[in-house]
Amino acid sequence: MRVFSSIRGDEINPAATVSNGPRLLREFLSYAEHGRLDSTIASAKADTDSLLEQDVLTELSQRGVTVVPQVGVAGYRIDLGVLDDVSPGRFLCGIECDGVAYHSSETARDRDRLRQQVLEARGWTIHRVWSTDWFKDRQGQIQRLLSLIETARHRAADEAASEREARERLATQVAEQFAVEAELRKQEAEQIRTTALTGEPYQRPVASPYASTPGEGRYVTSNIFGVPLSDLVKVVVLVVETESPIHKVDLLTRVAAMWGLRAGSRIQARILTACESAERGGITRRRGDFYWSASSDQKCPLRSRSGTKIPAERIADEECQEAIFAVLSQGHAFSLDHLTSEVRGVFGFSRTGAVLETAIKRVIEDLLREGKLGEGSAGIRLRS
Repeated sequence: MRVFSSIRGDEINPAATVSNGPRLLREFLSYAEHGRLDSTIASAKADTDSLLEQDVLTELSQRGVTVVPQVGVAGYRIDLGVLDDVSPGRFLCGIECDGVAYHSSETARDRDRLRQQVLEARGWTIHRVWSTDWFKDRQGQIQRLLSLIETARHRAADEAASEREARERLATQVAEQFAVEAELRKQEAEQIRTTALTGEPYQRPVASPYASTPGEGRYVTSNIFGVPLSDLVKVVVLVVETESPIHKVDLLTRVAAMWGLRAGSRIQARILTACESAERGGITRRRGDFYWSASSDQKCPLRSRSGTKIPAERIADEECQEAIFAVLSQGHAFSLDHLTSEVRGVFGFSRTGAVLETAIKRVIEDLLREGKLGEGSAGIRLRS
């Protein structure tokens, strides 16, 4: 045959049309020019083991069925595997022909039962084509295979729909469970906030026993340097006993305010002298920048800073620990961020700033290292 054409095969774009004519013409012209046939059917035929398999593959492929020859591994290859066009990579069924694999079996049991049982145990649906039936009634066998493949396609569609419904039900159940757990966590948090987790109002000394008028809170003399040191020590003790633990800055501010003064450098030095005297006398104690009353061996008070304008860095670590223990005392578990937020609420702060967040998380990490808190998959808990 000699072929004369005004175009070459590779000049035809098979994707530009939905019909098979241009694709077939492209394959024919390419074969005439290069002597190579790139048809899927032709290449698949080369992998078949017998003429019967080739015939069955050709007939099914021409009717729109996607067939793959020799599926599997040596010894248990399926002659023809029918692919599911809806789910790429999934086989609808397998077709066995009495070809090489059949006749090479040593016993009738291997030919007729054992091999097919093994394949069906692996989830395959196997249909058999006998050569005698094929040659006697080719069209009838083709229609039978098409009917079996269509049945397998409907069954696969039903199974896929069932799997999809099962996944949707599972997703719905997981979402509902998650919503229930989230609501429980929310209720637990609300319960915590409305019970023991409200810090007591922060108490300040409003008057001095040496004030000119009861409740006025100021000395008769406006000169703090004219007050005897012993009296100034009593004022320091009054403030410490009321607000223990109190930061040094707050202590200096409170005492100076008794005289309506700001705590300048000279005034601070005067007050610190009284603080040192109280320490030496064992009336107060000092731990870092915080002053404690002599009776501070008892439980550290937990107080709200709402409306006090006391910044987070002037809260003692011991009081922060008490807030953490109070949050976890009901047996609840919280993530680190959630626990930080709860502790912030106990202290009466409307938001968690960088300083407060760092301070709370530092105390939490210390408690974790000391073994007083434990962290698991559910979050951070109070260890018994």
